[in-house]
Amino acid sequence: MCIRDSHLIAEKFAQKLDAVVLPTVPIGISKHHRFFSGTLWVSYESFKNYLLDICMALKYHGVTKILFINGHGGNTSCLSDVALQMRDENVFVGIYEWWRSIPEEITKKFYPESPAKYMGHAASAETSLNLFLYPELVKMEKAKNVDTLWAPKKFGGIVTHETKDFTDCGVVGFSKDASPEKGKIIFEACLEELKKLVEYIKEVKI
Repeated sequence: MCIRDSHLIAEKFAQKLDAVVLPTVPIGISKHHRFFSGTLWVSYESFKNYLLDICMALKYHGVTKILFINGHGGNTSCLSDVALQMRDENVFVGIYEWWRSIPEEITKKFYPESPAKYMGHAASAETSLNLFLYPELVKMEKAKNVDTLWAPKKFGGIVTHETKDFTDCGVVGFSKDASPEKGKIIFEACLEELKKLVEYIKEVKI
C-alpha cells in the first residue's frame, strides 16, 4: 500500500533486491482530512476488505510474505488488522512507514529542537522528501510554519481528533526550512532501513 512518495521508495528499492512491486493503492483512510478541499477517502471496512482480497489473491499464487509500504498514517491501524488476519492464512504481512524509519542521528542533525514539530503532516521532513522526489510539484512559497502537534501531551489514554482541530491549513508543524538536500539524505536512509526490514522478513519462519 503506497501513495506517491512511498511508491517511488518501493520502486527504487525493488531495483536493488529480489522484490516485486504491486500497483499503488492510491486512496486510503483519510476522512479526518475531509474538511480540506479535494480530500478523498474510503471507509475502514472497504479499505480492509480490499487489501485482504489482494493478499488472498497473492496467497493463491503462492506468495506467503507481503510488505505494505504505507505512505499515510491514517491507514496504520487498518494495515495492522489485515496483517493479523492474514496470519490465520499462514501469510506473513509486514508494514513499513518511512517517517518511522528515519534514523535518530538524522533527526537530531536536522531537527535538534522540537523534532516532532518538523516531522508532522506536510512539515519539514515530508516536504523535503517531496522536494527531492518531485520538485516540480512543491511550491515552497506556500510553505508554512504552524506551531502545533497532532495531539496533546500523553495522558496515558487515547484522544481522537480531526485534522482541523490542529490546523486551518493542513500543515502540522514547521515546513519552511525544507530542502531537497535534506530530502535526499532522508530518502537514502529510508531505503537502507527498508532493506533491513525486507531481509528480516525473508528470514522469518511462518
